[in-house]
Amino acid sequence: MKTLTCLVVTVLGCLAICQAQDDGKPKRTPHAKPVVSTAPVTQAEAEATFARIRGLFKTVLHVSVSSGGISKSSGSAVTKAQVVAELSRLYRAAEPSFTMTPRKASVDTARVVAENPQTKSSLITLIEVGFVGNFGPLATMPKATLSVSEFGDSLGFFLSRISDCTHVPSTKWTPYLHN
Repeated sequence: MKTLTCLVVTVLGCLAICQAQDDGKPKRTPHAKPVVSTAPVTQAEAEATFARIRGLFKTVLHVSVSSGGISKSSGSAVTKAQVVAELSRLYRAAEPSFTMTPRKASVDTARVVAENPQTKSSLITLIEVGFVGNFGPLATMPKATLSVSEFGDSLGFFLSRISDCTHVPSTKWTPYLHN
């Protein structure tokens, strides 16, 4: 009991000293506002990002994926066609690791914008299985390059769908598995 009393007195004493040192004014630290670049993603940036994703595939899914057709040293902008081709390669590499089969989604093919028929076909396949947003920047945007936010949105959507399809959900925490 004596130890508890000493501890309470010590804590209260420390609090009193800390309050006495405070001048009562809230401390404000200036925060820099984030600036989102509208410049297109370069091929080097895209390749660095895809290299990290390939590393994650190797570590988490135990799938080895070779590097694609995006230049590591080019400062030119990456095209939608290059991004779609790389996402298609990653999808095909991860497909054997899927623990569930994605449902086919309906695709409004008239809204899908692509530079060539091969890219459009790959894009439609990725949209059907839910790895690219039906109305996302890769599917409907008319320009050939992607900004940082558009590139990040597309990759985030793709990776979240990969994680959905490659893990076994718990019946305890997944309501739609309760039958």
